[in-house]
Amino acid sequence: MVKALKLLINKKNMFSFFNRRNTKPDIPNWASFFENSEYSIFIYEIENYFNKLKIQFEVYDGIIITSQNEFGLTNLGLSNVAQICKQDQPKNYKVIIKDHFNSLIEANKFEIEFEKKVDNFDEVKKYIGVRLYNEEYVDYTGKEFTIGKEFEGDIYSMIVFDFPHSISSIKPEQIKNWGKSIDELFEIGIQNIKEKYPLTITKEDFNTFDIWFVNSDHFFTPNILFDIENLKNLSGTNGLLIGIPHRHSAIIYPIENLEIVKAMNGIFPAIHNMNIEGPGSLSNKVFWYKDEIFTEIPYKIQDGKLQFFPPENFLKMLNELNT
Repeated sequence: MVKALKLLINKKNMFSFFNRRNTKPDIPNWASFFENSEYSIFIYEIENYFNKLKIQFEVYDGIIITSQNEFGLTNLGLSNVAQICKQDQPKNYKVIIKDHFNSLIEANKFEIEFEKKVDNFDEVKKYIGVRLYNEEYVDYTGKEFTIGKEFEGDIYSMIVFDFPHSISSIKPEQIKNWGKSIDELFEIGIQNIKEKYPLTITKEDFNTFDIWFVNSDHFFTPNILFDIENLKNLSGTNGLLIGIPHRHSAIIYPIENLEIVKAMNGIFPAIHNMNIEGPGSLSNKVFWYKDEIFTEIPYKIQDGKLQFFPPENFLKMLNELNT
């Protein structure tokens, strides 16, 4: 039976800071980060992979629609594997694509066996995690099939199974026999991820100011937001600017003085570009964190110009820095 609307993702990934965007009229919007030659090679290798497996398929708007197969899905997204390929050389696309889709096959095999013990909480507890997603993505795939909470802005916090080869949403019916509340599951999931995936936090020179840069090759780097109160060495007197552009990175800037104005002009475009580039794009929003509250700082970049629309409490803080 086909498992519809499951959030299943290959765990092989990489990331980088800046986007080299070059939109061509014959490249679809979902792959607009590719050059013409890169996109041609990418599509060729995709077709080659599925033809070798003798799987009938169609490519439609960033999705492969397939016949019955070993993936356990009939709709397979292309955006993430395309972003991973973009950050490598075209000669490596074949291996990247093969590894990506082979991992999905292995993930499906694992999950078939896992379903046999999913009612046993002691067996599944170690796989429970919490992951942050873009809310539009979750709405598209079916929020009603997930267990989660609105986090902030366009970010949705979801309880998931963190399997060896994949991450899969936990469905409401799967928790019925566990005897655990949703809050308990969130607590377990957040702690599991914290223990399994230590974060690398470094201080980086970013143009003429310093930032804290959090990065890793797993999918849970943005979970630093759940632990921000415990990271006192990152704190600023007037709070923090925080961006989580994709699943591998977070940018944190402690606010101490009016250098924040210069920092905003560098950080906001960087987060915007990193979110476009991915892979695993999460949010292009920038938040002000102070007193355990996340406040979005709206902005837009149009015709190469950056505009801010800060809320009143943020403006008040800036004015106080100026006195």
